[in-house]
Amino acid sequence: MADAKVKRNDPCPCGSGKKYKRCCMARDKAEQAERVSWERAAQDMRVALIGFAKEASFVKDLALGLGLFWQDRYTVETIPMMSVDESLRFFDWFAHDYRLQAQDEPSHNGKRLIEVYRSEVADALSDKEASILDGWIASPPGSAFTLLETDAAQGTAVMRDLLLEDRTLIVHDGSAAKHGEVGQILLARPLPEQSHVRLAGATAVLPPSEADGLRAFVEEKWQAHLAEHEGATKVEFLRDCAYLVTHYALAWADREGRPAVAADDPDARGPGGQAMQRLVKWRQERVQIH
Repeated sequence: MADAKVKRNDPCPCGSGKKYKRCCMARDKAEQAERVSWERAAQDMRVALIGFAKEASFVKDLALGLGLFWQDRYTVETIPMMSVDESLRFFDWFAHDYRLQAQDEPSHNGKRLIEVYRSEVADALSDKEASILDGWIASPPGSAFTLLETDAAQGTAVMRDLLLEDRTLIVHDGSAAKHGEVGQILLARPLPEQSHVRLAGATAVLPPSEADGLRAFVEEKWQAHLAEHEGATKVEFLRDCAYLVTHYALAWADREGRPAVAADDPDARGPGGQAMQRLVKWRQERVQIH
């Protein structure tokens, strides 16, 4: 796609010798419109999943999920005390990884919320929305990644999975590309969106010094899981136990003497959410939390 600074009457960057408006401008505008329509469809699905998670039929599972993810630091009653970043991280995990277990509809138990949502609204989805949800459902679970390099001009970052071997990704995320520092550990969920991979929710960041500790912590849990679930795969384990990386981050904050969650910090509810900025370094595209 041509540089956004190219004007209508400038020579076309393709080298044809024609003015931009007589050459590639129409194609570039069509490509831009298509890209924006995919981004809007993905944003709509993020908002819809959060709204779906808050329906009355999921209250019991929501309570169980809050206790599991936050180690009982939040309950259904104290959800309003979560910062926006904490809400995004929790509902991202609850929609994509948590397996429902307290449903009145037996067929829903054992399924992930995103799978239930996809089946219940199938007839109302656009082709783009259906494609996005199918890609998200098939994608690996969230994980911990080492940031290898960034390109602020292109809005991309390269990161390697700490917990799954042979998984290195190029993600399109302007915030990570601009604010990320090589070596940092990103607690994130990469999700496919058309031809790109983007980071969902809010990315939490740990210092490079925690890489070995986090890897050892998860490995110990994995070996214990494998002893009880013969034949389980690492991907299945990380899906069912994705909350473990949050448990490690909470323990790290406790060790550092920092408020682990906004509810523990009287200043976190003020402008900027000072305390959580120490753990959540940047934000991806916003979704509305109601």
